[in-house]
Amino acid sequence: MKTTENVIREHVLADGLRVVVCDATSHYYGGYYHVCLLIQADVALDSAWFDSPATCADARQRLGGSVRFARKLEKMAVPESDLEAVRQSLLESYEKNVLPYVAHGNFPRRFVLSEYTKALQSPTSKRKFRHG
Repeated sequence: MKTTENVIREHVLADGLRVVVCDATSHYYGGYYHVCLLIQADVALDSAWFDSPATCADARQRLGGSVRFARKLEKMAVPESDLEAVRQSLLESYEKNVLPYVAHGNFPRRFVLSEYTKALQSPTSKRKFRHG
């Protein structure tokens, strides 16, 4: 997983999935900031999730060896004096809402199959979407 932002949290879940939280906060204008946390996890394809070897091969062609889960938590126009409090609030939201979602035992399978279904339905589904 390649990121250029500052990693502020990292969780390695029971199934080996690595979830990284990066701070991508930027100056907005004057003394105000766009506080942004990027949450990313690369979910490897598992052939056991597919009905047949041919379906798995098609998924690998369309998606690559892994699929990136990415979410953004953000708040605009934050005064400099509130940066740390807002960042902490977004981290708490991540730990309360996103982390339990990705930590669920069925998440990797459901996520990859959902992304494969989207790729099949997409008019650009012939194009490869590689993340790993």
